[in-house]
Amino acid sequence: MRTLVIGGGLTGLVAGERLAAAGIAAPVLEKEDEPGGACRSIELDGYGFDYTGHLLHVGRPETEEYLTGLGVWDELRVWERSAAIVIGEHATPYPIQIHTHGLAPRVRRDCLLGFIRAWATEADGEPPTFREWVLERFGDGLAEHFFFPYNRKLYRAEPEELGLDWVGRYVPKPGLEEVVDGALGLHDEKIGYNAVFRYPERGGIRLLPDRVAGRVPELRTGAEVVRVNLAERWMELGDGERLAYDTAVSTISLPGLVDLIVDELPAEVAAARRALRWVRVLNIALGVRGPAPVPEHWRYFPDPAVPYYRVGFPSNHGRLAPEGCHTVSVEISFDPGHGDVDEAVRRSDAALEAAGLVDPTAVQVRQLTMVDPAYVVFDHHRKEAVATLRRWLSSEGLRLSGRWAEWKYSAMEDAILDGMAAARRIVKESG
Repeated sequence: MRTLVIGGGLTGLVAGERLAAAGIAAPVLEKEDEPGGACRSIELDGYGFDYTGHLLHVGRPETEEYLTGLGVWDELRVWERSAAIVIGEHATPYPIQIHTHGLAPRVRRDCLLGFIRAWATEADGEPPTFREWVLERFGDGLAEHFFFPYNRKLYRAEPEELGLDWVGRYVPKPGLEEVVDGALGLHDEKIGYNAVFRYPERGGIRLLPDRVAGRVPELRTGAEVVRVNLAERWMELGDGERLAYDTAVSTISLPGLVDLIVDELPAEVAAARRALRWVRVLNIALGVRGPAPVPEHWRYFPDPAVPYYRVGFPSNHGRLAPEGCHTVSVEISFDPGHGDVDEAVRRSDAALEAAGLVDPTAVQVRQLTMVDPAYVVFDHHRKEAVATLRRWLSSEGLRLSGRWAEWKYSAMEDAILDGMAAARRIVKESG
């Protein structure tokens, strides 16, 4: 059985490596000149930058076992998350629901009273929208000061447009005592899936995909799939080469895959493709002279007047800058095909200077990267649309694996586990 893997990001690489370990030859096709996808790193003038924010949160023993087998586990340093949320002139530790003590008194009062009212009146059953879910779980204070404006900035969508099939482990709900303690500054417990993370001692996050890639015998870089013929089961590369397949694992974006198909799409499939929504993210990476201005690993900014939604300081957890210098990662969300990048950069520079986060005279290196897609928009059409596309593609010999192919929100550990699961399915099908 001829198997192909489309996409040489972390999921595709793990799938290819696991298939090779099982004795199944499966070329991994990566359009860029190097593997890793969004999980890549670059070095400029002594500064190291990841293409976008990547931290490894390990919660499953099979992940540790896999990384140990790769020989990278001991090269990953363990960090306790240090993150903050900035509202107005005040910063308070993340997550905000148990750390309102750093906020302005009026904001803190709004958040505390709103949570108490919601706690006292919480309804049974699951609400239909993210807006109602937040109000029922956290109250109107936390909703209006953080959850609503932040998610508007990130997803470019109103809270009522969003469903709930992404929140799960990513938005933990504390108890009343935790919230009260947090308002009084008595709570120091770190909660959430990202309370602890691992990151390479040196070299950036590319350590992981590079190490996996070294075990993929048929990794082909610069091999962009430009056409897919389902009826005849072949894929065409940018240079005109055609590769036949019996089954394939796609890890590239779901809408991107559908757009490559030359066969006529069934009406319901075409409609499902049109229903998919996402945002792009501009990552502004800066190499800056002098020490980092704050101790946190990253900060969140819900204020709609501030162009960025998150600012990271990667050199606070990795050796990514020359001695006496630091790195900054600025993230700005865009709708697909819309938005003035130059204007966003200008506004970002001004806001960073005004906030005392970046001295423009100290910036030595600047790198812009547009991640597209970056985040799936979990609106009320997503779940049905993805199910329709998955059923149809599976019937045509195409398996979906990973964040972008399955059109979901997931972390780096999920990327590894998804690649392993995809390989297991292929091995089982091959008999």
